[in-house]
Amino acid sequence: MDVGMRMCCGWAAFVSVGCVEPGLEAIARADVHDALAPSADVSTGTVQGVFVTRIASMYDGSARTSHHLRLPDGEVELLLPTGTQIERDAIVRVHGAPDARGVWQVDDWEIVAPPPSPVIDGAAAPLRNIGAILVFWEEPGLTNPLAKDSLFGSALSTSVFYGENSYGRETVIGEVFGPYQIPDPGGCDPYTIGMNARQAMADNGHDPDAYQQLMYHFPDADCAFAGLADLGSPQFPARDSWYHSSFGCVVRNQELGHNYGMGHSHSYSCGFDDAGLPIVFDTDCEHIEYGDPYDPMGEGCGHINAVQKLFMGWLEGCNLVSTTADGTFNLLPLELPCDGTQALRFPAWDGRWWYLEYRKPIGEFDDSLAPGGVLVHIAGEIEADDGPAPYILDRVGTSGFLHAGESFTDPEGTVSFTVVEELATHAVISVTFPGGGNGSPVCMDGAVPESAAGAVGSLACAEAPYPADDSPPVVTLTYPADGAYFEPGDDFVITADVTDDRVVSDVVLYLDGSEVERLYAPPWEWSVTNIPQGSYEFGVAAHDGRNQGVSEAVDVQVGMTAVDTGEGGVDGSDDASPNDGGELGGDATSADGDPNGPAANDGIDDGCGCTQRGGDATGVALAGLTLACARRRRRRPHHAVA
Repeated sequence: MDVGMRMCCGWAAFVSVGCVEPGLEAIARADVHDALAPSADVSTGTVQGVFVTRIASMYDGSARTSHHLRLPDGEVELLLPTGTQIERDAIVRVHGAPDARGVWQVDDWEIVAPPPSPVIDGAAAPLRNIGAILVFWEEPGLTNPLAKDSLFGSALSTSVFYGENSYGRETVIGEVFGPYQIPDPGGCDPYTIGMNARQAMADNGHDPDAYQQLMYHFPDADCAFAGLADLGSPQFPARDSWYHSSFGCVVRNQELGHNYGMGHSHSYSCGFDDAGLPIVFDTDCEHIEYGDPYDPMGEGCGHINAVQKLFMGWLEGCNLVSTTADGTFNLLPLELPCDGTQALRFPAWDGRWWYLEYRKPIGEFDDSLAPGGVLVHIAGEIEADDGPAPYILDRVGTSGFLHAGESFTDPEGTVSFTVVEELATHAVISVTFPGGGNGSPVCMDGAVPESAAGAVGSLACAEAPYPADDSPPVVTLTYPADGAYFEPGDDFVITADVTDDRVVSDVVLYLDGSEVERLYAPPWEWSVTNIPQGSYEFGVAAHDGRNQGVSEAVDVQVGMTAVDTGEGGVDGSDDASPNDGGELGGDATSADGDPNGPAANDGIDDGCGCTQRGGDATGVALAGLTLACARRRRRRPHHAVA
C-alpha cells in the first residue's frame, strides 16, 4: 500500500510501505465469512448478511435492543418473530419485506453459515486492541489528549479499570485518532458514522483493521442515546461502539462491556409496605434497567459484579462455590486476586440463584465504598454464549450492603443466610435451608473447596488489587548508529530492541518527526532501499497500552559531510514524555489540522527540526526512499467481525 506521509515545514515524502501486517496475531477479520453476505434484494423478499445484535443506552434511562444484518454496502434492521434465537455473527438469510421505515419484517429465516470458530484458547484472554476515532461534522468535541488519558493514561482509565477488575487477565491497549471532520451523516445512523470515521482514519494513514475494536466518539447530534454498542462475547468481542457526546467512566466501560457480551446490571423496585417503608424484595417487583449503583454495567463505576465477572471468565475454579445445604462459608473481597471464594451462590425460589459478594474500599475503583459489606444479586445460570442479567437487591441492609449480624430470607422461604462476621480479610456467611438441604459444596469446576478457620473456602488472596502498568517500554534503536554514513543508493535495515515488563502493543518508526510505519509484532525492523543523498533523523517509539517509551534519535548522513545537528529527535522532552501516553509526530491530528488535536510536529522533534538537512535534497520529495518490511509475516487466521 502507498502511504502518504505528512511532514512539517512545508514538504512531504511519499513512502511505499510493503508487507503491511495490521494488528496482532490474535486479531483477525472474517473476510471470507463476511463475503457470503450480499446486499438485500427487495424484489425476491430476501436479504442475507452477518447477524448483529446492538444495545443502546438511552438518555431516558431505558435500553433498546435491536437486531441487524450487516451487508457489504450497509446494514438493515430486522423485526424478528417473538422467541427467535440466532447466534451473533452467523450468516443469516431472512425472508420478508421492509416496512415504511426500512425495517425488515421477518417472516422466516435460515442459517447459511454458523459463526466462525474460536482461534484463541478460551483459557487465555486475548489482548484488547482498541482504536478510538474522534469525529465531528460541525464543531470538534472531545480532544485527543483527554480521550487518550481517559482510555489509557490516567489512574482511572479504561485500561486500568479492566486490568484491576479482571485481576490482570485483560490487557487493554490501543490508540486514539482524530478528531477528524467527516460529512454530516444527516442524523444518528451508526453505520454511516462508523463508515465515515474509518474512512477518515484511513485517509490519515492509519489502518482501522489493525484494531480489534473501534470506538466512535462524536459531539452532540441530538441523538436519543448516550452510548451504543454491538454485542459480542468474551472470545469474539464485537468491533463497534458509539459515544454520543459522552465519554465518562460508565459509558466507556459499559459499551466495551457490551462488546464482550455483558448485558446491563439491573435492580428491582418493589414498592412500599403498609408502614410506608420500601419492600426489600418480593415475587412481583418492577425492573430497573440500570439499577446496580456500583457496577458500570448499571450506573456506577466500581468493580463489575461477581455475576458479570463469572461470565467474563475472570472468576474460575473455587472462586465460585455453590451450596444446596446448610454450611458456613468464607467470602473473600471481590477486588483482590484470590484462590478462595469470591462468589457464593445457592438456589432461589424461582429457579435462579442468589449470588453473594464481599466488597471493600480497596483499589482505584471501589475505594469510595467504605465501609463496604456483603452485596446480594439474583441471576440465572452463567451461559457461555449469552450475557447474564443480574439484579442487585439494593434495598437490603444499608444501600444494599449487609453487615455482621444481618440476615436475608428468600421470599418463598427457600433459603436464608446471615453475615456472621465482617473482617478486613473476609466475611463469614451462614447459609440455612429448611430441613438442612442436601449435597456438598462444590466449586464451578467440580472440585471440592478447601476449608479454613472453621468455614468452607480458602483464605488465600493477594495483598492488593492487580496494579496499573506504570513502566514504559525500553526502546533502543540498534542500527544504524548515530552519525552513520551511507552512499546514495545504499540499502540497510533499521533495527530496534524493545522490552516491556508486560506487553508491547506497537512500535513506530519515525523519520524526521513523522510516522513512517507502525508494527504490531516483532521483529522490530524496517528495510531501507535506494536511499537518496541527504541528512535524516530516525527515531522509534513503543507503546504498552498505557505508556510510551522512546529511543534516542539517530542522525544519518547520505553522500554528505556530517554536520552538527544538535540534540533534536526523540529526546524525552515534555512533548515526548515516556509516561504521558502521547503520540509522537503528527500521528493523531484531525484531517484538517484542527487545533483540538496535537500539533503536527508534536513529539519527536524540537520545533521545526524535521526538515531534511543539508545537500541538494533539502525541501524536495524523497521519491526514491522505500521502506519495506524485512520479513515474511505469517498469515493471520480469520476471526469473527462484529
